[in-house]
Amino acid sequence: SDGSNKALAFIMASVVAGAVAALLLCPMESARIKMVTDNKYKNTSTMSALGMIIRDDGIGSIFSSVWAMLAKQVPYTFGKQVSFDVFASMLYLLYNDFQDKVGALNKFQIKWGVSVLAAFLASLIACIFSQPGDMILTETFRPSEKGAARNPGSQRFSNVIRKLYAEGGIPRFFTGTGARIVHVSAIITSQLVIYDIVKQMLGLPATGSH
Repeated sequence: SDGSNKALAFIMASVVAGAVAALLLCPMESARIKMVTDNKYKNTSTMSALGMIIRDDGIGSIFSSVWAMLAKQVPYTFGKQVSFDVFASMLYLLYNDFQDKVGALNKFQIKWGVSVLAAFLASLIACIFSQPGDMILTETFRPSEKGAARNPGSQRFSNVIRKLYAEGGIPRFFTGTGARIVHVSAIITSQLVIYDIVKQMLGLPATGSH
């Protein structure tokens, strides 16, 4: 059906977007970690750090954390984009069903209200979905107890998962979720509201209204 095809298209688009973002972020994250954990890289620029990493460890080393980055970025993008559309559509349907009880609102009020509330709910989903991946990524880049590891992102993806699980089971992957929601939800909500405003300025319908 058209509905299922539309949902599949949203899911596939968000997964591809998250995967591309992960690939683009990997080199930058590798350079950033080196710059804050290794004195050799302390006073270098990002591009210089990337060049040094490639020279010292090979080009593959800047993508050593790709699985950890995918574990965070794909659920994050999926949770943010797909749930934003789903929540917005649900809120428009709810308003249409209860319009007589809540009173008539002008189109501007409806679009603003739906956009902000749907964006906030989507931010919660994105934070919760991506928290395990964030924990995996953090542990992947954690320096060794003796100081900065030569390749902070070179820990095996499966080993990191086993280590986290051994430390506290499934709940360990959601450590710090509350604090992350407070920080990240404000960013995501702002992003999605601005995204929806720009769409409408360009003549496109508000998210979920069609």
